[in-house]
Amino acid sequence: MVMDIKIDVQTRDLQKQFRKLSSGDIPDVTAVALNRVAFNGKKAVRDRMKEVFDNPNPFTLNGFFVRPATPKDLNAWVASKDYAPGGTPAIRYLGPEIYGGPRDMKKSEKALRAISGGQYWIPGPGAPLDRYGNIRPGEITRILSRLSLLHDAASNITDRTTKRLGKRGQLAKGQRSEYFIAREGRNGRPRGIFKYVGPGKVVAVLWFTPKQPTYRAILPVPDIIEATSRRDLPRVLAAAIRKVLRERVKS
Repeated sequence: MVMDIKIDVQTRDLQKQFRKLSSGDIPDVTAVALNRVAFNGKKAVRDRMKEVFDNPNPFTLNGFFVRPATPKDLNAWVASKDYAPGGTPAIRYLGPEIYGGPRDMKKSEKALRAISGGQYWIPGPGAPLDRYGNIRPGEITRILSRLSLLHDAASNITDRTTKRLGKRGQLAKGQRSEYFIAREGRNGRPRGIFKYVGPGKVVAVLWFTPKQPTYRAILPVPDIIEATSRRDLPRVLAAAIRKVLRERVKS
């Protein structure tokens, strides 16, 4: 999903200022003003993220970019990044925060469907978290590998690894690795993924939940961009015009 918020300028409100410019100056001044407002809008979205999210990581904060206006194309855009090499674009998981509603399944949730029964997951108390409060990607990869769920079969656990874990006393009882699936006693439904961490001690790394996570819209990006444009454009455009006129006097 790509989000573009177009920023236009209505010259009727600034006709007096524009009359002071030559016809050749108008496209240049307008493009400069639009781009400044677009970057202000992007910054406003970033600032709102810091307010509504708990310690967002840099990847999320940089989920939008500016497609600048030019004198020949007087349209500036604040656009979402729709591509992330080796990962998930921020807009994919920011969508529910922007519009509200349920989120799509994560790649790891899709990979775990065979053992989770198509459920979603949330971090358990034993999940290793990074400084942004997110479960470490390496932990998810390790779980998928240990449970032989990676798409690349060569990356899944081998008998050699199982033997090595066994010699170290790190195997969960009856399992090929330290990870195992916990099930509910009544109906046998997968409850989550636990990890054996020592004699008589296991921790929950992932909890499974059948309920699709739903979010309230707390990052209304289109509204933020529009409000920034209405607030800043007249001032920024007037400043750009004054700069051109000052340079004209100097020359």
